[in-house]
Amino acid sequence: MQTLRSNAYPDAVRKLVDSYAELTPELRKAAQYMLEHPEEVGLSSMRSVAKAAGVKPATISRLSKALGYSDYSDLREPFRQRLRRQEPDFASRLKDVQQRGADDVQALFEEHRALELRNIERSLSDDQFPVLVDAVETLWSSRRVYVLGLRGAFAPAFIFHYAFQLFRDRCHLLDTRAGIFADQLRGIGDQDSMLVVSLPPYTQLTIDAINYAAESGARIIAITDSVVSPAAKAARHTIVTRVASPSFYHSLTGALSVCQALITLLVARSGADAVKIVEAAEQQLSRISAYW
Repeated sequence: MQTLRSNAYPDAVRKLVDSYAELTPELRKAAQYMLEHPEEVGLSSMRSVAKAAGVKPATISRLSKALGYSDYSDLREPFRQRLRRQEPDFASRLKDVQQRGADDVQALFEEHRALELRNIERSLSDDQFPVLVDAVETLWSSRRVYVLGLRGAFAPAFIFHYAFQLFRDRCHLLDTRAGIFADQLRGIGDQDSMLVVSLPPYTQLTIDAINYAAESGARIIAITDSVVSPAAKAARHTIVTRVASPSFYHSLTGALSVCQALITLLVARSGADAVKIVEAAEQQLSRISAYW
């Protein structure tokens, strides 16, 4: 089996991004698909990728060679490695960012901006809308909503929970403080749902909690980077968010945009009771001088 460097996948992504402006329109279509669907590239044949990207198989072959790979299998291998890897590779990616910043910091910034905009566009694309609407119905009809995001995924999970609990009772943010994580899941059942943010490298405790909740009958809404991520296996609704970044740590922008979109749709779904809850929250916060 071919042995690749730990930064083989970031290298492949960088080649796609750096060469994008010089590619033909057809090659650009293929490159954009690969950047936006890395898991499909890792799992699929050249013919399948070409069909999904709307190009001919020969186009994928030409793109592979244009990027310096011998053939599509050579190009696909870093994407396959990405699916197999569970451990973070922060150190090697950090060194890569430092080197690129030393070479051309403006180009690095421009790539960062372009990828973040694509992260949002893909995470909130038209084909995601039906999934978001279905997820909102599940969340709204639940007896209790458990919200889970550990380690780096805590930020988008917390923002969702903070906004949701302002107008909806019975929303619980799961955390690991005082070692009582498992206790917080006691009583979860088929009338409940769990909103999970899980991004690579996937946290083992998150996956364990998802499996436990699913086995207890709870409906899982997973915000994750791939339909084949471990968080998606037990999910009723999988909202795929892009995490592409030229930096050493994956982007949270897409996950944050999804959480904010869910809140917006939930507010639109709510009624007069939600307004009363928010008004009561405003009065309570005002009495304790929460804001300057």
